[in-house]
Amino acid sequence: ELKRSDFIPPYSDDGVRAALKEASLHFDELTDLANATSAASSSTAGSKRAGGPKGPPTHAKPAFLLHATAIKRNKRCLLAYHAHRINNLRLLRWEGTSILPPQIRSLLSETECEFFDEYDRLLSKQSMNIDLDLSSDLTPPLDEDFVSIRVVKSGIGTIVVEGGKTICLDDVGTIHHVRRCNDVVHLIRQGALQQLDCEEN
Repeated sequence: ELKRSDFIPPYSDDGVRAALKEASLHFDELTDLANATSAASSSTAGSKRAGGPKGPPTHAKPAFLLHATAIKRNKRCLLAYHAHRINNLRLLRWEGTSILPPQIRSLLSETECEFFDEYDRLLSKQSMNIDLDLSSDLTPPLDEDFVSIRVVKSGIGTIVVEGGKTICLDDVGTIHHVRRCNDVVHLIRQGALQQLDCEEN
């Protein structure tokens, strides 16, 4: 179902409940089997005092293995199902969606909606703390995308570079490491800024 969907299918509440119920039934069977085996062992005269083998008897081991394996399988399926959906929600937020559209919210569980809202709040808070929109460009920048500059003329003022970050270029002699953009290139050509070589920086 997840692989066939373009983005994220409607939350399968019935499927999740069925998997949990099945795991619970296997757990009950496992518990009953363990209790029965323990009672049978304790009724065997002197088995432990005589140094007999510990653990379930050989004939009961396949049943133990069956129920334990079924519980682990259901657990893995549920974890994979929810992890896939959560990863898609994270990706949606990093692509710039801060408010869930109604058509997507209708596909999610209440808990998933709460996760997205909280994830958006944390990402927005971090972007505000460092004065940079973290989701503005998901492609890692190359070294040639940045340039080191020195202010050589006063009165340039403040410029806004990609991502909405502001840089104050009022103080002559200050050095800044910024992403190469049209405003920076224009000021370099005017002689207001000096591009530094790697050795100077």
